[in-house]
Amino acid sequence: MFDYKLQVFYSVATRLSFSKAAEELHITQPAVTKHIKNIELHFKQRLFERKGNSINLTPAGITLLQHTKTIFGQYKALQFDMNALIDQTEGVLRIAASTTVAQYVLPEALAKFHKKFPKVSLTLLNANTENVEKAILTDTVELGFIEGYSKNREIAYHPFLKDEIVLVVANGHSLFNTPAMSVKELVDKPLVLREEGSGSLEIILEALQKQSVSLQDLTIEMRLGSSESIKTYLSDKYSMAFLSVNTILKELKSGELGIIDIQDFSIERPFHFIFKQGHQSALSTLFLNFLQHHYNTKL
Repeated sequence: MFDYKLQVFYSVATRLSFSKAAEELHITQPAVTKHIKNIELHFKQRLFERKGNSINLTPAGITLLQHTKTIFGQYKALQFDMNALIDQTEGVLRIAASTTVAQYVLPEALAKFHKKFPKVSLTLLNANTENVEKAILTDTVELGFIEGYSKNREIAYHPFLKDEIVLVVANGHSLFNTPAMSVKELVDKPLVLREEGSGSLEIILEALQKQSVSLQDLTIEMRLGSSESIKTYLSDKYSMAFLSVNTILKELKSGELGIIDIQDFSIERPFHFIFKQGHQSALSTLFLNFLQHHYNTKL
């Protein structure tokens, strides 16, 4: 079937290796080559070009890969929705999420999940990254979502969604319309930061450290426990803060807040979902599969 040929193509295209595709699919390398040639004959175009010992996608290959991802995504969504019609899953799924994820990312997905699986009771604990990990380790929750880069050997960490942290000021601040500033200019500006144990704070400080700026170099105006409290504090039109783009979408649209770019400096991070090593429950797997379809991403 052509569907299987697409699976072979996808494996080669994502690994850029015929031999690795053969290993993954448990078929011979000549069989992989034959499937690729059949697809090329079908479309009358080459999908790969060789450069020494490596291969790259041709423009036709890039186009086919984009459509293949879409097709496979539709297949997965179809399978998920059909299974949901006969699924009798019930129980309690306890989730903990750090502030940004709990307040701005998960709520919509939780509502849609509950609508599809009404017999599953959901509880969401809002805590900073450090306390989310503690909740996982003490079995208070089965599934966690965090913002930081913490690594505990007892916890499995997997990327979830990409996020960006930006420097923000309120409309009316003297720097509101400033297009950009340097890291050196930042150090003497009043800055509002998150509390100790915050994943956002950890990532901000790591990024600044790479620019030879330490916590002691900063002019810290205040430490607050949530993005909402920081946004409210910024209304003094005197301070600035680092906030996740996900937390300020409404304020950016209304013009209440503005972003100041920092020259040669950016803070990008992945959100992670976490669970105790070897303890992923059936309900947490179901929820993660749902998120994969909701956000159209691979978890």
